[in-house]
Amino acid sequence: MKYYTRQVKKYRQGDIIFSENSSCDGMYIVDSGRVRIFKTIKTGNTLKEVELCQLGPKAMFGEMAMIDENRRSASVQAIEPTACTIITKKIFEDQLSRIPPWMVNMIKILVTRLRETNNKLRRMVEELQGTAVNDVGILTVGDDENEKAKVKDSSGAPKQKQYQSEEIIEDLFNKEKS
Repeated sequence: MKYYTRQVKKYRQGDIIFSENSSCDGMYIVDSGRVRIFKTIKTGNTLKEVELCQLGPKAMFGEMAMIDENRRSASVQAIEPTACTIITKKIFEDQLSRIPPWMVNMIKILVTRLRETNNKLRRMVEELQGTAVNDVGILTVGDDENEKAKVKDSSGAPKQKQYQSEEIIEDLFNKEKS
């Protein structure tokens, strides 16, 4: 018997998976395809999209709203045909209940700090009124593939392996209960 039923949703190129400020329906793992994460900022009297990153297979997104139960902090759009596994709020809460309460609180504090930093960044970009935005109105911040390669601990050694998204899928949907 499996823990949960796996939900996979497919998106066409250009489909909005969810929008900034929408309520949370779950978090997502990209099975195939690519998505872009972006925020909409006001520059003068116009709105511009600030692309934060693009994510491909095995990447996870939408986790912040699951953790702190706030609205979405950014929008996500499929940039090519994309399939995603959805980790529903019910699955997430069931799994979260297995973690010690102090650790859950620490995770919520980290997400709150990240949201605050995101809001400060948004205000700074809006104050610049697009001076850092390219001619098509897109500002790209960071490159997920390059950033992953740079993660090191204080000694300069690569950090310990993170829990991979395929392992999450395996644990939630494919293993039998013990």
